[in-house]
Amino acid sequence: MTAALPQTEQKSGDGRRHGRDLREFARGGAIGLISSIVAAASGFLLTVVVARTLGAAEAGVFFVVVALFTIVAEIAELGADTGLVRTTARLRVLGRGDELRRLMAVAHLPVVVVGVLCSAGAYLAAPWIADRFIDPAHADTAVTLLRIAAPFLGLMALTRVALGGTRGLGSVTAYSLINNVLLPGARPILVGLVFVLGMGAAGVMVAWTAPVAASFIAAVLVLWRMVPRAERERGQEDETVADPAPQKSAGREFWAFSGPRGVAAAVEIALVWANVPLVAMLVSSEEAGVYATANRFVSTGTLVLQAARIAIAPQVAAMLARDERGRAGHLNSLATRWVVLASWPIYLVLACFGPFLLALFGEGFTGGAVALAVLSGSMLLALSAGNVQTVLLMGGKSSWSLANKSVALTVNIVLTFVLVPPFGIAGAAAAWAVAMLIDTVAAALQVRYLLGLRLDVRRVAVTGLWALVWFGLTGVVLRALFGASALVFAVYTVVACAGYAATLWRLRHSLGGAEFLGAVRNRGAGEKSARQGESA
Repeated sequence: MTAALPQTEQKSGDGRRHGRDLREFARGGAIGLISSIVAAASGFLLTVVVARTLGAAEAGVFFVVVALFTIVAEIAELGADTGLVRTTARLRVLGRGDELRRLMAVAHLPVVVVGVLCSAGAYLAAPWIADRFIDPAHADTAVTLLRIAAPFLGLMALTRVALGGTRGLGSVTAYSLINNVLLPGARPILVGLVFVLGMGAAGVMVAWTAPVAASFIAAVLVLWRMVPRAERERGQEDETVADPAPQKSAGREFWAFSGPRGVAAAVEIALVWANVPLVAMLVSSEEAGVYATANRFVSTGTLVLQAARIAIAPQVAAMLARDERGRAGHLNSLATRWVVLASWPIYLVLACFGPFLLALFGEGFTGGAVALAVLSGSMLLALSAGNVQTVLLMGGKSSWSLANKSVALTVNIVLTFVLVPPFGIAGAAAAWAVAMLIDTVAAALQVRYLLGLRLDVRRVAVTGLWALVWFGLTGVVLRALFGASALVFAVYTVVACAGYAATLWRLRHSLGGAEFLGAVRNRGAGEKSARQGESA
């Protein structure tokens, strides 16, 4: 029988683990944040170039096709991308690395079949789709764009699944470089070339889809090299544990989780994009283009959330596999504070100066300011829960996620049909906001009371309060007094950023910043201390 560790040794071990958690989150979060910034900037630039190249009406057709492409590609993934993140992380921590090769085959083969079927179906159904979602004046353009994009549907799905495997195997870098740098970074460059050559909407769609092939090749090559290395791993003694549950085959465990997740992921992406084709159907392609542009701003603001998700998902999966809910809860609380700290200012800027920012796309887009404000306000509340969706999935509760998102999507569609006819794209934004809040609140309650992970609400609230003061109140006052000109926006940005930075520095200890930076700086000392303890 193994003797119990002295309390001081237990505390030392807990401290080392806590420091390691923070260092891994810091490293993964930094890589994810930098790459997410590149992706967000690329997406923003792409939207500007597309809007300037095609105009509001044809840009609306383009974004409708992109929305449909994104939804169908997500369906074709079958949930295998998230399934690989969770299952590979579990297999590694449970010492079952010899099952990884078979898992990869089991995960990818069904996606290949479904991807081919989706590509063929989209190509053949292009005229029918255009008739349903695009006004007659632009139906021919929509058919052309749909048929250009269709062959890439399966490749997009396989790319995301392969990248899910690299994340589960511990490579945040591979995922970030391919998904957040290579793929989105190439698109505005190629679309800009199309603009110079005057190739029109068809050329824009070719430029948007072509990088998918390069990303697919890169993702498969990286995963192919990582699997044999991971199979040889057996983990460190303090990190590898016995599986407390009766052992299932990796394939059965994978699809038991990924099946519901696949449906939930399709519902989730439909929740994000469905209002674009619905607005086109209920109002016009031009209004759909304006709404899609406002929605693109909202997506750009989630870059910090995405960076945190990339970093903590494998860590949380491993912690929950070891039943370390306290560690998982603490890490999630820290990540949530940083998400609120960095993301709330972005959405407050969008809400306060929407007309000025939308004017960058052309005068025809300023009508989306109210919709942008509504979308931004809903994101403030959604982000206050942090990566609650990721935690729920890494806890294996893909069926709960499916139920939440199904309810949210139903609410969104019903409210869209009710609110868009009288209120236009502002009604579409309100429908989406209500649906997002329903999904977020349900997931937050499940994580807290059913998974048992606590969120440090007080520190999150303090962080959000100061963002509201500097970026919300200051923006409202300056805009009310002086309008929304470029000069006022510049003054607002300088004052709000300076005041917010000074406040955060003063509160760095209570917000956990000193703890975070200390753990990162003391990496070498902590590792040296651990080695000395082992030799003793």
